Amino acid sequence: MNLEEIRAELELEISWRQNEIRFLRNQLAYIRSEQDRDRYRKSLVVMLYSHYEGFCKTAFSIYADAINKEKLKCSAANDSIVATSLAKIFKDFENPKKKSLFFVNVLPDDTQLHRFARQVEFLERLSDISQRVVDIPTDVVIDMESNLTPAILRKILYRLGLPYDSFKQSEGKIHQLLMRRNNVAHGVHKGGISEKEYHEVEVAAYDIMKGLLHLIYGALKDSSYLKLSYV
Repeated sequence: MNLEEIRAELELEISWRQNEIRFLRNQLAYIRSEQDRDRYRKSLVVMLYSHYEGFCKTAFSIYADAINKEKLKCSAANDSIVATSLAKIFKDFENPKKKSLFFVNVLPDDTQLHRFARQVEFLERLSDISQRVVDIPTDVVIDMESNLTPAILRKILYRLGLPYDSFKQSEGKIHQLLMRRNNVAHGVHKGGISEKEYHEVEVAAYDIMKGLLHLIYGALKDSSYLKLSYV
């Protein structure tokens, strides 16, 4: 794992997004009317949220990809990473329509009995599962669920074995950013957005973006994804 290449990739990702937002924000200097500037900031909010969500999704993907490339066995990874890696297996075992292959011809159509059979089968395969190579399914884990709310952000952090309360102080402002973006997109917010209001949500978005960069780099550098890191 080349940590410096990963850090450079994350920094490049945040840099071009900041440059684009800065370019769009600088256009305010050419708008004379304060009312028109407030109206223009509505489009800035939409773009800011887009870059905030886009960066987070890309950063999480970079982190998951870096771990997947390590080809770790489940026995070596922390519990959150293992559980995430086994997401599809868990889904199969929780499916009430999926019968155990061993009992398929003799068990009655009994959901509880089938569930027990799947549990037995899972325990029988634990040793095999511990030797499986970690493969984080990014399409399942890194799901923004239409809106990257603070709750969704915490959920993704938790699934990837990262401190899920890392951005607690910025959650209120991010909620404001999301609310304003949705109101603009849905036509609810017809008025403008003041310079102060925009500045607050921009700072909050950048705080999380930069914080996520350092969090991911630090987790990879300290091998926080390994089970040994918790010993």
